[in-house]
Amino acid sequence: MHSANATNKQLSDDGGKHRSVRLLSKNSIAFMIMGVVCFGITVVASAQNSKTGRPFRSLVGQAAPAFTVQSLDDGRAVALADYRGKAVMVNFWATWCGNCKVEMPWLAELREKYAAQGFEVLGIVTDDAPTEKIKALAQKYGVKYPILMCNHKTAQTYGGLPDLPESFLIDRYGKIVAEMDGADSKRQIEENIRKVLRR
Repeated sequence: MHSANATNKQLSDDGGKHRSVRLLSKNSIAFMIMGVVCFGITVVASAQNSKTGRPFRSLVGQAAPAFTVQSLDDGRAVALADYRGKAVMVNFWATWCGNCKVEMPWLAELREKYAAQGFEVLGIVTDDAPTEKIKALAQKYGVKYPILMCNHKTAQTYGGLPDLPESFLIDRYGKIVAEMDGADSKRQIEENIRKVLRR
């Protein structure tokens, strides 16, 4: 009896300790899993590219692959189809990516400049950084465009994302007009935005 009581007391104490541990929200866990998956796809794609030496197939001239991802802010589903009729730049990035951080203030500025003409940027983050860190970066660089969370299917349909940042310019009819990878100049980005708006 004493042994059983001691065991029950120990379990009770342990339960109290476990209850005192701060648990992650379901959304945070889901975002972390999606980030790990997308990061893994990016690493594998980069390794395959370096091994084979073959360039990844360009999507320019093709219909933009449909996708549905989650909003960083509230976890709601966001689809590319929601922006039908607008010129859209889908920008894949990561919090660890230096070139991504170079581009972010340019994208924020250009989005505000051309928004009235029907232009939007969708920033899809591919790593598993904490939500607070992602939001802090967006605030730091003046980002007001939607920040979305990548998933496995989206990363695959956009070529595995071997380089970051990776951006796709999509016209009002849903066709990919231009691709950009690595660090591009602000001038080049703006030229491509004007190009997609002319179509």
